[in-house]
Amino acid sequence: MTARLHRCRSTTLIAAFALLAFMASSSSIFASRADAAQTRVLPGHKQSIQTNDHAIGFTGGFAGATGFLYRHYIGNTFIQANVLPLMLDRGEFMMLMGGMSVGRYLIVWHSARGTSILPNTTALRTVALGSISHTNSTDTSSCSGSTCPDPQETIEKKYSLAGGVGFEFGALMRHGFSLSVDLLYTAWWDEKGFNSLLPLPYGTIVYNW
Repeated sequence: MTARLHRCRSTTLIAAFALLAFMASSSSIFASRADAAQTRVLPGHKQSIQTNDHAIGFTGGFAGATGFLYRHYIGNTFIQANVLPLMLDRGEFMMLMGGMSVGRYLIVWHSARGTSILPNTTALRTVALGSISHTNSTDTSSCSGSTCPDPQETIEKKYSLAGGVGFEFGALMRHGFSLSVDLLYTAWWDEKGFNSLLPLPYGTIVYNW
């Protein structure tokens, strides 16, 4: 009788633990389904997913693709221009960088939850860009006093073309800041001709409206 009672209690405990495990797994499944239901996947070829018209900010990457930027949105496509002038040593070193790029949003993941510290909008995008950098430097190390018999002037030019994919996080479907990170295959040329082809990282932060 005692053995049967122990077996009955053991069976009851096992059943209770199994029921608790089932309830826990069911609740986690329902929670994950609820979270998934709050996240929308928006394909760019089916609908307009970019609701802003303009953006300003700063971009960094290869020499010519670095600078202050203006971006204009046309549906899910954007056109962007950047420029950055630099001058050092009272004009003995001058550099001008400029570039143009075109991008398109392919897919956007948008979550309705607003309590997360992470951005609730993430976009996959493609980008193509062209850039140029022009450097003019004067070497006055041979000058003595106010005389400078033969200053050495050096002019360097670099051209680049790049294309690839990246992600943008933040305010794509509303006004606000967004941050993008791209990996672009970059080919660049100098005065001697073609130089290199490398995958290089690019980053941009903008305010959209």
